[in-house]
Amino acid sequence: MDFKDILIVSDYDNTLTGENHLVPQENLDAIREFTAGGGAFTIGSGRGKREWYESFHHVPFNAPLVLSNGAFIYDTEQDKLLYQGVLSDEQRKLVKELFLSLPRGAGGLIEVGEVSYIPDEIWETSSFHGFPGQPILHPPIDEIPEGWNKISFMTPMPDFRKLAAEGKQFDISMLDTSAMDEVEKRAGELGLQGIRSLPFMYEVPPEGVDKGTSARRLLEILGRKVLVSVGDAQNDLAMLKAADLCFVPRESLLDSDGLVPDNAIRTVRCEGAAIADVIRILREIN
Repeated sequence: MDFKDILIVSDYDNTLTGENHLVPQENLDAIREFTAGGGAFTIGSGRGKREWYESFHHVPFNAPLVLSNGAFIYDTEQDKLLYQGVLSDEQRKLVKELFLSLPRGAGGLIEVGEVSYIPDEIWETSSFHGFPGQPILHPPIDEIPEGWNKISFMTPMPDFRKLAAEGKQFDISMLDTSAMDEVEKRAGELGLQGIRSLPFMYEVPPEGVDKGTSARRLLEILGRKVLVSVGDAQNDLAMLKAADLCFVPRESLLDSDGLVPDNAIRTVRCEGAAIADVIRILREIN
């Protein structure tokens, strides 16, 4: 089967992954078959450049990654950025105001290249101090270097150590997302354009940057003709709308929000190997 004109850009979480955040073997086998047939496959994720290896190293992608919701196009083989988007001076000014008005307990990250910062102004009040194994710097916000690539705000998090001590498993339903309602409202009042990528997360990308613009940019870089996008959440919408063919897993977040694009093709649920289903459909179309 000849897929030489096609680039597939797939979201990772709850699109490429299924139950327990694992990639179904059927997806891995289908991707290998697709790339062996000349297709280009990659991941378009909100995750950053620093964490790509631990997240995606087992996935047989053969094209540069679209990371931080489009802020980076990263060629892992050459360890080279093919594209990098940064926030404008005006965006940085407004983001600073937003950080200083966060609801107590809410957290936030400023990504600058491979380094993540939490402004010192919210360090003591935030329940989020970074992820395990990823040290976070927390200087005053005015001392964080320029070149901000992406901003993420998070709802107050539970005490994970306490949960572990009590023998309880973390579940997203434990989170109170009202803090992100406030952040989204305040961002709108400031004139900041962001996206509610998940119910518990609000993100601000550089102006004119999203998964869609970077996916189209990558299509041009690779000299491919057909962009196929697959996603399940609001931060995937731009990528889905930018595609020549777009796919959405059934029972996804976009389903619950009523935001599935009219031209989207529904696949099986992510637990049923949605990417394998996409490649099966492409084979039939081709």
